Order: sequence, then structure tokens, then C-alpha cells
Amino acid sequence: MKISYALAACLCAGATTYAQESPLWKEFLAARKTGKTATLPDFSYAGYHFSEKQPPSGNFRKIFNVTDYGAQPNDERYDDDAIQATIRAAEANPGGGIVLFPAGKFLIAPDEDKSKKITINKSGIVLRGAGSETGGTEIFASKMRINSRQFRFEPASRDTRKLAVITGKAERGGFWVNVADASALKAGQDVTLRHKSETFTRRYFAPQELKQDWSRLFGSNGGMVIQEIHTIAEVKGNRVRFENPLHIAIEPVEGHDFILERYEALEECGIENIRFTGNWNSYPEEFVHHKDSIHDGGWCAIAMEYVKDAWVRSCTFEHWNEGIFIRAGYRVTLENNHFGGKGGHSTIHARSGYGVLVRNCDFLSGHHGPGTGYTGVNTVVTGCRMAVDQNIDSHSGQPYATLFDNVRGGVFRNIGGPQPGFPHHGRDLVFWNFEHRSTWDFTYDFWDLQKRKNHTFAQPVFVGFTADRKIQFKNEGRNDSPGKRVEPQSLFDAQLGLRLAEKRSSK
Repeated sequence: MKISYALAACLCAGATTYAQESPLWKEFLAARKTGKTATLPDFSYAGYHFSEKQPPSGNFRKIFNVTDYGAQPNDERYDDDAIQATIRAAEANPGGGIVLFPAGKFLIAPDEDKSKKITINKSGIVLRGAGSETGGTEIFASKMRINSRQFRFEPASRDTRKLAVITGKAERGGFWVNVADASALKAGQDVTLRHKSETFTRRYFAPQELKQDWSRLFGSNGGMVIQEIHTIAEVKGNRVRFENPLHIAIEPVEGHDFILERYEALEECGIENIRFTGNWNSYPEEFVHHKDSIHDGGWCAIAMEYVKDAWVRSCTFEHWNEGIFIRAGYRVTLENNHFGGKGGHSTIHARSGYGVLVRNCDFLSGHHGPGTGYTGVNTVVTGCRMAVDQNIDSHSGQPYATLFDNVRGGVFRNIGGPQPGFPHHGRDLVFWNFEHRSTWDFTYDFWDLQKRKNHTFAQPVFVGFTADRKIQFKNEGRNDSPGKRVEPQSLFDAQLGLRLAEKRSSK
């Protein structure tokens, strides 16, 4: 078993050294020119409209003020019903609307009924406050509602019908697939690529051995779940080109098809300029990971499930057990958000989607910092700041192609998730200019089959990894330029800039 030393000595403040341009970046550029498959995935297809434009700002839709529907700030009445009525009015308006919260404190969650929540079920709805700083808009959830996210964006219904069966192979990083019958497919359509089989799973992780305790991977109904979301760019006969790249190589498995299903979602939804506060700080215990359902989910703020081209920006979250939960999100941007107060279970968790971008956020509390899980694909965390000893989140269920980019703070232990759902991450987990900050020295064995370790990553890649303690790795994929930050400083920004430049030059 090989062991590498990520850092031979502590990095002192102000003593960080810089390497030259990363060899892996040079290889990526060369592969781009020759059409070969690079070691690094192209992570640039993340964020609102794949980061080709910014979420809209200003009064771009009709405004619906919650005070016109009975909500009043800075009083002792609860505003749940009035807020919901305002949202319903905006949903009834063609094109949706902005649900506006003026400055002041609004109260929600008057009881502990976890079936209750404020829901958004149609596209085009934006919740906007007067700012998340002092003197702005605060929404305060009073009572605990275990595992009930208090604001939930989710379609009222979804059509997930099977559209086509994929035939033949397709390479990771490519854009084309072949199908048996393309009659149900068209350009502009969003689809989910699905597959699940033990055979594919063993092939995918080979030559790494799989532990029998990871029981969800085995049996006739077992296997890692593949569910990449794609937009069809064109259909030529039975050949289909996607706008965004495949992050997994397709190879047929007898008896278990790779299929394309319809993907439907709410679109053009957002939350901005609001301070969300829970009441976890009133509970007379400090957080203990998985102690009980209250510690893990007593106060939960936001859920965005099956949303496309959505965003949460310039918001503050304090005293929550869970901040933002994303399920099957596609092209979502979470930026300039702040997580603080009494630390709880999770901050931002993105699962089973494609292209969730977490950018320029502060994670000052919470057991789990930003991250992914359960088949999440192309999740990007960039330019963020984490607390000392705070865990990144890769919550089992084999997410893959995840980038932690130019992130300061965070560790890789106590990642979480049930052992039957291990490993925590599939291939293509990349840490680029990641600054590890911890109270203790660590040795991370990323593929330990003897002990129940909470950091089972399939050959993770480290480039420009630095730390303030002595850190050792076992069973990593690569560890380039340890102790020295590399150029480009942000892999995501460099890949995005390259793609957009190529797009402009092709016009």
C-alpha cells in the first residue's frame, strides 16, 4: 500500500509558495486540441445556464409584496399563510413573479407539525428580501419541524417516461450517444441518462476491490445509480448529441440497459437577499453527529428539488441543522451565501443532479460543509471558505466528477452516510489548490476495506494541496505539487474561460 506525504511541514501564514502551471492543466489543454480524453474532467458545465450568463437582477418580473397578502414584519404573528398566499398569487401570474419581503423580521413555523411547509410548485418564482445583513429581511423559523424543509421548490408533478435505449459505447467526456430509436427525442429536450447494475459497478471501480458491507452495490437490483441530466443539442438519425459532456463511460451491460428518461423541473427560480434563521440555538444541547433526528434535522431551511436554472444568492443562514438541500438540480448556482450561528448537521448538500455550482460562500459552522452525494454529478465548490476541522460533504451513494476548487479550510474525515451506501465518492474527485485546515495531523486512507472509515474516495486527485498540519495520504490517485499552489488558481474559472472563448471563436 503506497503512502504519500501531502505536506512535509506546516505551512506558516504568509509562507505559501506557488508552483508553475500545473502539468495536469497542460495535459487538459493538449487533449482539448487533439480530441483526446483528459485526466481532468471538464467541470465548466456548472451553474445557472452553465455559467454562460448570470442570474437575472432587478425587477425583471412582476412584484408581489407579502405585506399586501397579510404578512407583517416585526410583530408576534406568524406569517406562513400570508407568504404562501403571496407565492400562489405569483404562480397564477403568467411568467411568475418576485415575492418581495420588505425589511424586518417575519415569523414562520408556529408548531412542530413536520408535514407543514411553504411550497413553490411553478416556474418563475423568486423570493427576494431587502438584504441579509442587519436591517434587512429576516425569516425566523420558531418551532422545530424534523426533516421538514420550510421552503420547498418542487414541481407538483413530473413526467419521467422512458424515451430511448442507448446502444453501443460512449466515452467519458464525449457528447454523443447512439440510441435504438430516436423518434421520441428532439433538440432542446432535457433527459436523464439512467443505469444501475452490479456488473457496471464492478467494471467502473476495477481494479479496486469492493467491500461486501457496501451492500447496495450488489445483487440483481444492486449497483451504483447513474442518473446524469443532459440537454439534447441535436439528433441525427439515431445519434444524439448533448450540450454537456458525459462524466461516465458507457459500455453495454447484458440485461441492464442504459436509457434516456424525460427530465422535468421548475425553471428560473431563485432566492436572494434574505437572512434565514432557525431556532436550533435555543435547543439545550450542542450538536452531535447522528445523535438523533433533532440533531440531524430539527430545523431545516431550504429544499430545491428538480429545479433547472435556479439560484440562491446573497443569503445568510444561521442556527440551522440543515441549510440548503438540492435534489436533482440542473444548472444551479449558489453564490455569496453565509452559513453561521450554532453549528448543525449540513450546510449545502447537492445530490442526484448535474452542474450545481457553489461559489464564494462562507461556511463558518456546521458539521458538513458544502458537498454532494447520492449520484450527484459535476458538483463544483469554488472560491469558498470553510471552518477549521469542518468536513467536506461527500455523503456516500457514489457521486462522481466533483471539484473542490481554490477552497480554504476543511477536512476529509467523518464524511457521513450509511455504510451500505459506500463508497462515499466514485472517480474524478478533484481537489485543486485546496487548503486543509485542522487541529490535528491526519493520515487518510481513501480505500480502507478493513475499517469503517468515513472517507472512501475512488482514487481522488490532488493538485496544489496545502495544509497547516502534517497530512498523509494512502490510496489516492494523484498528488501533484503538494505544498505549493498551482496555476491556474481556479480550475473552474480557467475551464469556463476556455470554453466560452472557444464558443465565441466558433461563431
